[in-house]
Amino acid sequence: MTENNAMTAVRDEATDTGEAKTLSLRGADYSVPASSDAWPLGALEGFEEGRIVAALRSLLGPEQWARLKEEGATLGDLNTLAEQIAGVYGFESPGE
Repeated sequence: MTENNAMTAVRDEATDTGEAKTLSLRGADYSVPASSDAWPLGALEGFEEGRIVAALRSLLGPEQWARLKEEGATLGDLNTLAEQIAGVYGFESPGE
């Protein structure tokens, strides 16, 4: 895939208007917007500033974040979710 085609594929994935994307952690599913265009601004700011916890909290929303905490999530779990987010939106890493 050429650089131009790769960029187009990432853009198309990011602007997909389909159903919400699903992340899985320890047998529990978490939903995130179908497109990065639908991200809350707090998530975008968090990723841009390297504040991954703030970005994840904003992206998951208050109910899913509370459930994640109640289930005893660890830093390793947050790293796993961040990697899944990078994968489902076509980024190389969560800090991109």
